[in-house]
Amino acid sequence: MKTLILNIDRDNDYGIKVGITGPVIGYTQCYNTAGKLISADPEDSDANALFGALKHYDELKKKNEDVEIALITGDTDVGEKSDEKLSLQLDEILSMDHYDNLILISDGAEDDYITPIIASRIKIRYIKHILVRHNENIESMYYYIVKAFQDKKISRKFTIPIGLLLLSYGVALLIFTAYSMVISRSYAIVPSSGAIMLVTIVIGSYFIGRGAEIKSKTITLLAGLKEYSQETKISLLSYVVSFFIIVIGFTYTYEVTLKTAPILNKILVFLTIFAWFVYASYLSKALFDAFEEFFIIKNHSISKIWYGISFSLALILISYGMINYIRYIIGFISFSSVFIYSVLLIAGIILALSSAILHKYSSTLKSKSKNLFGVK
Repeated sequence: MKTLILNIDRDNDYGIKVGITGPVIGYTQCYNTAGKLISADPEDSDANALFGALKHYDELKKKNEDVEIALITGDTDVGEKSDEKLSLQLDEILSMDHYDNLILISDGAEDDYITPIIASRIKIRYIKHILVRHNENIESMYYYIVKAFQDKKISRKFTIPIGLLLLSYGVALLIFTAYSMVISRSYAIVPSSGAIMLVTIVIGSYFIGRGAEIKSKTITLLAGLKEYSQETKISLLSYVVSFFIIVIGFTYTYEVTLKTAPILNKILVFLTIFAWFVYASYLSKALFDAFEEFFIIKNHSISKIWYGISFSLALILISYGMINYIRYIIGFISFSSVFIYSVLLIAGIILALSSAILHKYSSTLKSKSKNLFGVK
């Protein structure tokens, strides 16, 4: 009867800290792997757990049992992604040799989440946890608080919920204070309430930023945006212009619809006007893309862009005509007005069909030209 001693690193500390990913099979390979991690981070419990598994391997060997030891690693995204990797690595180990049962050795209860996955593949003989004892001289509240902030797993589980609670309380207090000031027309803030509001918002924001690693993600985003803007300035400019067209369109449409009534007509008018700004935003982006393709990338085949422009215009005309026809049915506009909208609706349908036919014809010609030159 052959037993597999399995150690699990669900959050892939081995991969992050020493660049080793599972499966790691065999006593010597596992010993070297644990040694590398303990050298890189002496306080990491995963290294201690693997040394514990190696010790258990020696104990069973002395009893003349047929055993093998292996390590599997997951992913920093603990959950479905990490467990899927662990499952694939376990299947790989089980396909290499026949094992009658398995001993699971880990550093805590978190790794036990994969127990049902293991049990579905092989009989689990028993589970053993390796608990690391700390030096009594450093077992202080300050030490544990600092270590908790440094540990990403603990930080995400505790600091983010606490931060959300504090931030929600601070924001709710801010809204209530602002509402009270408007109602009472008194713009004086009670010092105690203002202090509590400020402190909870600041501490809550700090906890969320620390737990979600907002600072590092913001730096990465800004670096990527800088690199992207340097490589493709035309594309970046197109996104900026399109965004501001949407903002201007929303503001203008909102101002116009304030003068209309009732509420249903207000919504329909908003949709009809704002739709044109959406199309203008898309049109500006498409024209920038066509300019970049034609003059910078030197790709003269931009038929897809023109098809997108014409077909989108057709959709806007159809939507514009249909919404205004609904306004006519409800009684918001007269028959003379709906006649113009009906013409636009028909024009949109004709334009959509024409664009589709021309695009199909253009695609057929390109396909024939490729076949003519032997390109498949």
